[in-house]
Amino acid sequence: MSYLVLARKFRPLDFSAIAGQEHVTRALRNAIERGKVPHAFIFSGPRGVGKTSVARVLSKALNCENGPTADPCGVCSNCQDIVAGRSIAVREIDGASHNSVENVRELIETLKSLPAPGSRYKVYIIDEVHMLSTAAFNALLKSLEEPPPNTVFILATTEVHKIPNTVLSRCQRYEFRALSTDIIDEKLREVARIEEINAEPEVLALVARLADGSMRDAQSLLDRIQSFSDGRLTLAEASAALGIVERRQLLLISGAVLKRDCKAVLGLVADVFSAGIDPRLFLDEFVRHFRDLLIAKFGKAESLEEIGVPEDIRTELKRQVETISETVLQDLVFIAREGADAAIRSAYPKYSLESLLVRMATREPVEDLGKLISGAMGSKSHNKSFAPLAKKAGTLPRSSKSLSVAKQGSGSIPENKTSIAKPENKSGMLSWQDFVRQVSQSQAKMLCEYLKRLKIEEFSAGVLRASGPVFAVRYLKDKEAEFVSFLQSFQQCDTWVVEVSEVNSTGAAEGSLLALEKQEKQNAQEQRVRSAEDNPALETLRQFFPGSTLKKPQIANE
Repeated sequence: MSYLVLARKFRPLDFSAIAGQEHVTRALRNAIERGKVPHAFIFSGPRGVGKTSVARVLSKALNCENGPTADPCGVCSNCQDIVAGRSIAVREIDGASHNSVENVRELIETLKSLPAPGSRYKVYIIDEVHMLSTAAFNALLKSLEEPPPNTVFILATTEVHKIPNTVLSRCQRYEFRALSTDIIDEKLREVARIEEINAEPEVLALVARLADGSMRDAQSLLDRIQSFSDGRLTLAEASAALGIVERRQLLLISGAVLKRDCKAVLGLVADVFSAGIDPRLFLDEFVRHFRDLLIAKFGKAESLEEIGVPEDIRTELKRQVETISETVLQDLVFIAREGADAAIRSAYPKYSLESLLVRMATREPVEDLGKLISGAMGSKSHNKSFAPLAKKAGTLPRSSKSLSVAKQGSGSIPENKTSIAKPENKSGMLSWQDFVRQVSQSQAKMLCEYLKRLKIEEFSAGVLRASGPVFAVRYLKDKEAEFVSFLQSFQQCDTWVVEVSEVNSTGAAEGSLLALEKQEKQNAQEQRVRSAEDNPALETLRQFFPGSTLKKPQIANE
């Protein structure tokens, strides 16, 4: 008998053996037990996460001699035929090679026949269904919507966005998730125990990480390396078998980069190339390695352990990042990520990789701008006046005058504490502000926005005379009952005379609250510019950046 690869040998045979898809298996089990199995499914998700396996288990559950049951026996003739792929009741179709309308018509013809003797359902599993042509999908629509009794369609795909909405709407959709590293690692340990594969735990952790959420990929990688060593399979041997750079080599390279030793970096990467490692595979591991350095610097102590990094490697990662600042590390990670993207797309990835490493090793030191300027200014008085800028680079110190301006879209009304001219109390503007503020605190946010566009002529007990843009006036007429209700509750007056005239304006009437807000913002901006121009720090900035101009200063944390 020919050798059966691990991915096929350890294919799940029941719902309980499906790893990491409990949200799918639970829903299917409940549907079977309650007799509410739909006639069409779509299983979507990454490759190798169990879509086809669940489809086969569902087929067994529907056609088991003891069923329909959520726990098929696995020993009856129907279950064994489905597992062996010889069942007449279950037909698996490759959508990539059977994607024409003629293929779908042939499938539709078979729908007319009854299920095979001893079977309750005819199950059609179409893998990679997104590969079907548009005409094939159209031919399948009617059968998907109203299939013959006891017929179930299971459509599996890795690219659900390519399936027409007319097909999606006729099926019950289940999203399969990429598996976590922990789940894959646990399953690999079980496989290694059963198959008597003597491998270091770090090897299985490496395979789980490289699988990128796919159980099938993990099993295929383990199949690839299991015969590499006659004795215990080490991490170095596994790295050589998989054609990836050993982790300790990455530590040496990152150490040389952090020490700014360009000669050592080029020598180490030459050793990588001499070992026959693909530059693109190296770049992938290189970026992952710097990501681990970032976690070692900023993350929790358990974070590296959770992603399968061995203890001795974790210790070395933490030792390397102890001597560098957070700014330097973030800069290096950014350079590594951007440079790796460019190198992978390059026609000369090897040369691009060498250039990237040289760039990282010869980077200019990153210095804090505030400290740099503060040190250059020298005088104590200048340092005092510059303190707010040094605290947060890129912001200007607050003005000595306090400004209270409503933020755009906040719905709140500002208190008039600025020098903007206000209408006299006889116009009722101050009371109008209070009224609009009360409306803004309710659920009538849209009404509040239109009220802010009105110019108030008179606002007193029982009387409101105003003018505003055409669209605002029409909106208030539509919301007249709600508007008057707010007025009545505000001034405890049951009878109101409301006169709102239309004016030619595209936004807000002149003199309205919204117009005043805009004027306040403009005045505040002008005040910021004046305050910034008077700040001694600005002159120092201009010395460091000749020809620079002050355009739009912002208050810190605004």
